[in-house]
Amino acid sequence: MKTLIALLITAIAAHAAEVRIESIPEGGMQPQVALDASGTAHLIYLKGAPKGSDVRYVRRAKGAREWSAPVTVNSEPESAVAMGTIRGAQFAFGKGGVLHVVWNGAPPSGGGHGSPLYYTRLDAGAAKFAPQRNLLGTASGLDGGASVTADEKGAVYIVWHGQRGGGDGEAARVVFVLKSSDNGGTFAKPVVANAGTEGVCACCSLRALATQDGLFTLYRAARTPAQRDMTLLASRDGGATFRSQTLHPWKVNMCPMSSAALLATPGGLRGAWETDGKVFTAPLDAPVPVELGKGKHPVLAMNATRETLAAWVVGTGWNKGGELAWVILDKTGRPTAQHGTAPGVPVWSHAAAYAEPGGNFVILR
Repeated sequence: MKTLIALLITAIAAHAAEVRIESIPEGGMQPQVALDASGTAHLIYLKGAPKGSDVRYVRRAKGAREWSAPVTVNSEPESAVAMGTIRGAQFAFGKGGVLHVVWNGAPPSGGGHGSPLYYTRLDAGAAKFAPQRNLLGTASGLDGGASVTADEKGAVYIVWHGQRGGGDGEAARVVFVLKSSDNGGTFAKPVVANAGTEGVCACCSLRALATQDGLFTLYRAARTPAQRDMTLLASRDGGATFRSQTLHPWKVNMCPMSSAALLATPGGLRGAWETDGKVFTAPLDAPVPVELGKGKHPVLAMNATRETLAAWVVGTGWNKGGELAWVILDKTGRPTAQHGTAPGVPVWSHAAAYAEPGGNFVILR
């Protein structure tokens, strides 16, 4: 019997996913990473001063250990904001492998408010990104970071929150959605996704994801000064109409400067976010949040065997770095005994993670 148990333990260990922790190239900050259909990892990050950084891009082919030579994404030098940790670049793959990137721009004064909303794209096979464009239009008050998502039909969605008309204060903030139907060539006028449920936490970023089931956005509401609920916006008609759902209430009279994660899985969407200084995750079709630990800025990645890696940072704050924490969730979304920590999350940064084609995970910090 002891021999059988030992063999079972050995077999389980042999099939357990490994987790490899790496530093961001060039000592960068605020990484975002994703795999394309060929298994190539694409990574963007910020490099430079907190009030005026560059957006950098590298890639790593399947099975390779080294990243490619860095390419600067922004055409205007030092036009990204790292300060605050939640205003960095996000990217998404679109039709034909086009890479779409958005970020909060650094205003001339170097402050975090009144920033431009910058967008650019990299066509498949191209060596340079297109000149950056400011898509903010007549809206104002861009603060927490914007998000971008796209699909294989050529739709691109840029989602952010700000002020419209003469509105003032967090209770008047709205979630805007810009849609392109031609793979980022042109964008229609922005629509308000949370009409009737206005109120967004100003210094928190949001996360959007387009799937075959619709367009989904996780954001932190602020309908009253002391209510900061994690909220889901869902559109089933290509961004024409939206439904709002409260996922996790949080009564707190402050802005936590938080971010959220969205992951498409075979069983539906999974999200991760911060509430009351702790990281939670849940499937979004029937959200029963599972606490993962103290910290903020969660990221999610799933491998071929449907294990999910959740990673986040602990101890980080204003002008303060922190520690990485991670855990592997089983197919049901419950935490397993595979977990760990590591020092070295830089100031104004967080982690990113992806699953290699063989099933192992990589965390960048």
